[in-house]
Amino acid sequence: MGPGPSSVNPRVLKAMTLPILGHLDPQFFKVMDEVCEMLREVLHTQNHITVPLSSTGTGAMEAACANMLERGDKMIVCRNGFFGDRLGDIAERCGAETFILDFVWGEPVDLQVLSDALDQYGPVKAVGVVHAETSTGVLTPMPDIVELAHRHGALVIADAVTSLGGHDVRMDDWDIDVCYSATQKCLGAPPGLAPISFGPRAMEVINNRPSKVQSFYFNLKGLESYWNQTRAYHHTSPISMTYALRESLRMMMEEGIDNRIRRHARVAGALRAGLEAMGIDLMAPEGYRINPLTTALIPEGIEDTAVRGRLLSDFDIEIGGGLGQVRGKAWRIGLMGESAKESNVFALLSALEQILPDFGYEVASGASLSAAQRALVSYDDGGVLP
Repeated sequence: MGPGPSSVNPRVLKAMTLPILGHLDPQFFKVMDEVCEMLREVLHTQNHITVPLSSTGTGAMEAACANMLERGDKMIVCRNGFFGDRLGDIAERCGAETFILDFVWGEPVDLQVLSDALDQYGPVKAVGVVHAETSTGVLTPMPDIVELAHRHGALVIADAVTSLGGHDVRMDDWDIDVCYSATQKCLGAPPGLAPISFGPRAMEVINNRPSKVQSFYFNLKGLESYWNQTRAYHHTSPISMTYALRESLRMMMEEGIDNRIRRHARVAGALRAGLEAMGIDLMAPEGYRINPLTTALIPEGIEDTAVRGRLLSDFDIEIGGGLGQVRGKAWRIGLMGESAKESNVFALLSALEQILPDFGYEVASGASLSAAQRALVSYDDGGVLP
């Protein structure tokens, strides 16, 4: 129940035991095509270049910047958490003149601040935004940001590592230019692949850039030659990981994308209700909380690592600690993919009710479980969170 990787269904694990095919085997090409088609459905896009990179989400972040940016380009990065900071770091390493817009950790991106920056620093090549900030549990709405950036002639690079499969991500409807994610969270596969999709504006930039992409491995033109009908060798694909992603996507199609998103919302609402019943505050403001990951502020006097150690050793439950500014101040609790189950919510709340009194933090026995149950009933009755 940490911020990823999440648990993996036995069906997905079993798929990884299938016989290895060569990465240029025609039978494997069929697997690749199936994966790409299902990724387009999850991203709600028709983009031809929608592929899983042989990397984790950080590799996809680097691929997005390396292909979009050339030395001297200007990029604005909206930083409201740890991964916005990483996006800015990578943009600088790609040679871009990078302008960091700082927002309060735990708050969404402020549209007016971005508008002022686009006026001040323009013309800007790209704007980078983390849709669901994994370090703080905050969701930044994308459509207005995309419209604003495009009005200023800027591309939009969106980090959907934690949101894809757990929140609505509509690449075409929202007109996002580059969107990337990772397999180990709401998609329900092990870590090791990173879906990425490039829209028409992004492809125009790639096809017309005068300089070489500074990365061979993440050069999209090379990757495109492998993933499209040419099937030219670029690198050896992780065959078993691709099997796993195909199976996890099949399971998502069986469940229904909208149903999966509702499942994440349902259990997240129960977890939040239970934590608040214990007097534990949440970091992200109401209305901007991501469902796959809840960031709980650690009560004063409670030692972060001691509680997480007890959860792991006594109850076999893993949750994450804070990153960056909130290190030691917050717990990051994941309900992602296979892990997004109400039984996990009750297991964690019950464990915390037993552990916290040992650290001098009193909780009413069963209060958090009752609150979580009421939230589930409320969601089932009306389809909305209380």
